[in-house]
Amino acid sequence: MPRLLAGPPDESCQYLVSEKGSVKIFYPARLMAKPFEDQIRIRLKKFLFFKWLELEGARAIVFAPAEE
Repeated sequence: MPRLLAGPPDESCQYLVSEKGSVKIFYPARLMAKPFEDQIRIRLKKFLFFKWLELEGARAIVFAPAEE
């Protein structure tokens, strides 16, 4: 399942970048919307003193380990 993390990604991985104002969003090229969804949404959620991001409308990305 896609994850949301604060800060830039690890440099060992390659990501695409989208800028919305002063916010940069790094995402894998394989990230796609779910069937019958036209967009992927990132929302800021708050409860008392806690804040977190939620990702809506994204497909899970499954990676199979390489066999040696």
